Amino acid sequence: MSAAAVLRRSLPLICSRCRRSYSGPDGDIFLPAALSKVDPVQNAPLVQAYFTNGFMISGARVMGSVALLPRGMLHWRVASKDDLTPESFSLFHLVEPKIDVVVLGTGSKVERVDPAIRSYLQRKGISLEIQDTPNACATFNFLLDEGRLAGAALIPPDYVPP
Repeated sequence: MSAAAVLRRSLPLICSRCRRSYSGPDGDIFLPAALSKVDPVQNAPLVQAYFTNGFMISGARVMGSVALLPRGMLHWRVASKDDLTPESFSLFHLVEPKIDVVVLGTGSKVERVDPAIRSYLQRKGISLEIQDTPNACATFNFLLDEGRLAGAALIPPDYVPP
C-alpha cells in the first residue's frame, strides 16, 4: 500500500480538520488546514504548558490531544489510551525528514499500550518512549533542543496540580 493510501485511510484517526490529502508535484503529501507550520528559525513547536483540555505550544493554545512533529503540529483524534491503535501513529513514519523517536504522553499517569503499536513503529525504524504527559512534554522539548528528530503524541492529563 502506498504512503498516500495509508495516510488517506488513517487521516480520520489522526486529525480532526483534514478532509483529504493532496500530492504535490514532487510526490509530497499536503494536509490542508491541519498542519501548523513553524518557522524553522524559531526552532520547533515547543510545549510551554499543559492543561486538562489541551496544551500551549509555541504561544498557541491547542485544545485536545496533539501530534507534534519537528516542524509542525496536528490535532490528534485520540481522547484516551483506549483510542490508541497502530494506525493512529501512521503519520509519524510518513513525514520527512524521518523521525527517530516518538514520545507518547498517556495523560496523568503512565499507561500500558497495545504491544502492536510498539511493533508497528519498530518496523518503521522509530522508537517509542511512553511517559505521563507532563514528563513527555519535557522529554520532547529536550530532544528537540538536542537537535533530535522527535515526534510527540500527547493526550492531555486528567489532573493538573495547582
